[in-house]
Amino acid sequence: MAVLLGHAFPIFLRFKGGKAVASFVGAALCLAPAATGVCALVFVLVVAAWRYISLGSIVSVALFPLVLWLLDRPDWPLVAATALASALVIWRHSSNIQRLRAGTENVFHLGGNKP
Repeated sequence: MAVLLGHAFPIFLRFKGGKAVASFVGAALCLAPAATGVCALVFVLVVAAWRYISLGSIVSVALFPLVLWLLDRPDWPLVAATALASALVIWRHSSNIQRLRAGTENVFHLGGNKP
């Protein structure tokens, strides 16, 4: 959690940081590589289907605690910590969620050509 909070609210950038997805993925790879792989596949499928990076991030992070529990059956503190971390990442995406609802979110285009 400290890594995610440090990424999202860095002191040296006046507490204006990223959405903590990269930190989440790094920590998840260390804690549960199989669950991270499943969620990475979900990310790719969501982005391929809907072309929104933010939607892929939100869906895959939201599913991570469940996938972790289903695959590894860890102790409840780890599941709770990943659920809390997921909530932080989703909260940091609140502006993206508003744009998704409004239909104004940026669409992912592979390469330089926009359809």
